[in-house]
Amino acid sequence: MLTIRTLNLNDPRAAFRNFMLAAGATIALIIAALAPTPADARNFHIGDADELLDELIEMDASDIAELQADLVEARDDIEEAIGEIAEAKEEVKDTVIGAAIANAAFNVAQVAVDRATGMAITKARKALDEAEAMLSDRRDDLGDAEFHETRGAIDMIRSELIELEYSLDALSAALREA
Repeated sequence: MLTIRTLNLNDPRAAFRNFMLAAGATIALIIAALAPTPADARNFHIGDADELLDELIEMDASDIAELQADLVEARDDIEEAIGEIAEAKEEVKDTVIGAAIANAAFNVAQVAVDRATGMAITKARKALDEAEAMLSDRRDDLGDAEFHETRGAIDMIRSELIELEYSLDALSAALREA
């Protein structure tokens, strides 16, 4: 005997299953979009203060402006992610199990974002402070123009870190309120 199984589009269990798969995929994509990749870092990193200072000294005004634009773009990406979180919340709010799964996923993502970004920003600030101290020691070797340009780059990064931290706080709040 030949049995043919057909898709019943009116079956609530099948609709719910498909919805849950779509919601899970949406949440997974949001979390994946938030994870940093090596491509995001481009060729600039804030790590060791010596290396950071050397990179900042080597930068000219256009490189510094490009770095600032990259940091602004990172904030824009975070704002976009917040919008995607809001869309995902809307998609799952009408189903009890879907909302529960989404809340669990958002809570995990919120904790991960808070921990990772908190540590990264703290390390970046420490590296900037150390680089600034070393810059003062090297002022005579660099000359006034290079010293002020590099100091301006450090000040710009500090300012952008504050703005980035505000955006990350908004992202964390969006995940928490899921």
